[in-house]
Parts: sequence; C-alpha cells; structure tokens
Amino acid sequence: MGQMRRRCKQLIKELQVPASTDLRGICDVVAARVERPVHLVPMSLGGVVSGMTATTDDGYWVFYELKTSPWHQTHIVLHELSHLLLGHAQDPAVTEDALRMWTPSVDVATAMQRMGLTMGFARHHGYDNLAERETEVLGTLLMEHVVPATAERELPPTGPAAEVAAALGPALQHIRRQQEAAGPAGGPGV
Repeated sequence: MGQMRRRCKQLIKELQVPASTDLRGICDVVAARVERPVHLVPMSLGGVVSGMTATTDDGYWVFYELKTSPWHQTHIVLHELSHLLLGHAQDPAVTEDALRMWTPSVDVATAMQRMGLTMGFARHHGYDNLAERETEVLGTLLMEHVVPATAERELPPTGPAAEVAAALGPALQHIRRQQEAAGPAGGPGV
C-alpha cells in the first residue's frame, strides 16, 4: 500500500495539479495527460453504478450520479479520472451484454458504432483488486486538491452528452433489471 501511495503522489506531482481547483480544472489536467477531452455528464444512473466512463471520437465522457451530494459526486468523478490516469483497462462486457439485449437484431460492434461509442466503456467492479485499490488511493489524494461544487440543480445534458446519455439509458435499465433479479449479491459497483 505504501508503494502504491508513493506512485500516486508522484503522478500528482508530475501532473502539476494546482493546490486548489474545481472538477473542470482537474478534468483539464487529465485531458492534457491522456491527450483527449474529458466531458462531465451528471445524470441519474438508476443505482446501477455511481459513475462510468464512455469513450467516443469526441473524447472521454465521465457520467456520474446526479442524485447525491456534491462531495460524493466529486469523489465519483475523481475515481473515474483516476482510472484514466492510471491507464487501467476498460471492461466493455457490460455494454456488450446490454446492447445484445437492447438491439438483438444488430451486432454489438454496429450498435456501438451507430451510437458513436468505441468498445472502451469503463465499469469496474468492487474494490478487491489491485487496480481498484490504486484508483481509490489516487482519487482520495486528488480530492485534497479539488473543491467540490456547491449543491445546485444540474440542467439535463444537451448536444453530444445528451446523445450518449440517451444511448446509455436502456443499457443501464437492462443492467438494473439483471441486478435486481440476482439479488443483493449482484450489487452495484463503480
């Protein structure tokens, strides 16, 4: 754990994260590092996940739970950004399964292409593996630099964010139904 913490602190130092910034500011830092824009999209994720990241030709889209406190939203976003910074592999299985159910007459690759998504869709499960622990350490260390926004009502996503969010809705509903059918053991993850 000590080695992991040192690695994360070194990464923050390399990023030259300001002593105090907001979520948009940290997204700009991450975007420069990963060489792609990072877009934030608050939306109700229906209890399936707290946050997730989609990859499109327009960059990374970090979706985070709208119906929670500003501090929790900040933590969720920093967790997702930490996955990007640490270069963790994304798990497209959830999207593939949901799309198979949602668009059974169209193959998954075609459905993803029509929605403008690549097969990079992050949904990481649990905190029992090394990547998740490392992500939590980095997210927590980043939290020391980020000032959460005050609570306010977010407007619904518009433009490309609305398109990606609309495409995610049915997939999230499908996953939620699967979780409910599986019972408490199939609980949500980040």
